[in-house]
Amino acid sequence: MADWAAVRMLRRHRQWAILITAAVGLLVAAGAVTLTVVENVSKGPAYQKAADYVRSGRGSGLTRMQLGAVLGFGLAVTGPISENGNSGRADLSFDVHGNWRSGRVKITEVKHGSRWFVTGGVLTVDGKRFQMPCVPPISPTSCLLS
Repeated sequence: MADWAAVRMLRRHRQWAILITAAVGLLVAAGAVTLTVVENVSKGPAYQKAADYVRSGRGSGLTRMQLGAVLGFGLAVTGPISENGNSGRADLSFDVHGNWRSGRVKITEVKHGSRWFVTGGVLTVDGKRFQMPCVPPISPTSCLLS
């Protein structure tokens, strides 16, 4: 008997049920599109250069020493990027996930022509800060800032 009461109530408020279902669907779709756009915009050429630097460039030795092999990067990329024609500057921060532990990097870059160049950075792991690039020989404390 209670099942029929629920069916009668749903039929009586059918328009509201359809409206609420459509609104929830629209919100989910808008959220997915927004997340995709923000992720794609925040991971442009400056971010790609910084990620390459940390994973396989001059910063990779220190990164491997402190975090292990780089497995990936966090979703959030923060910091300003300013471009003016063939020049620009970027100060990006993002998480780096290694197979031992995770850290956060802050990378400074400049743009010359159409290419970005890393000028330096800091890797923070467990509250300790390490200068990037670290000049060889790299040891667990060779580039410790604090």
